[in-house]
Amino acid sequence: MCLAGASGAGAELLAALPHPDLWLRYVWVPMLPADGLGAARASGERFAEARAVHYWDGERHLARRLALALGIPAWASLGVEGDVGLAWDIYLAYPRGTTDVDRPAFWMHQLGVTHAPRLDAAEFRRRVEGLLSQGQRHK
Repeated sequence: MCLAGASGAGAELLAALPHPDLWLRYVWVPMLPADGLGAARASGERFAEARAVHYWDGERHLARRLALALGIPAWASLGVEGDVGLAWDIYLAYPRGTTDVDRPAFWMHQLGVTHAPRLDAAEFRRRVEGLLSQGQRHK
């Protein structure tokens, strides 16, 4: 996740929607030369919130798994060779109770793929609000 997306689709979303079912999982992946555990920790501190959990995917295991599940090819990932890319700079949303990380209700990105919408923080918020309201109806 990049810092702009972490702010717009992350921290600002949490601030705007105090719903108790809304939680964020930030997964920091080393993609650029400055990306490392120290930078991820600093970002975690910058975006610290009670409903946010931060993870470090230093070996890119989750990034590969999600790229395969979401159909993100290597050409859409920075400096990746082969068939499967890396899922980074992506924004996934799940309904409450989802246990399969490979099957988000919807997702947006800041990559070169065309089979999913590019990140639009306002649209992402609107769709998250829709998921939250569906969860309220099922309680």
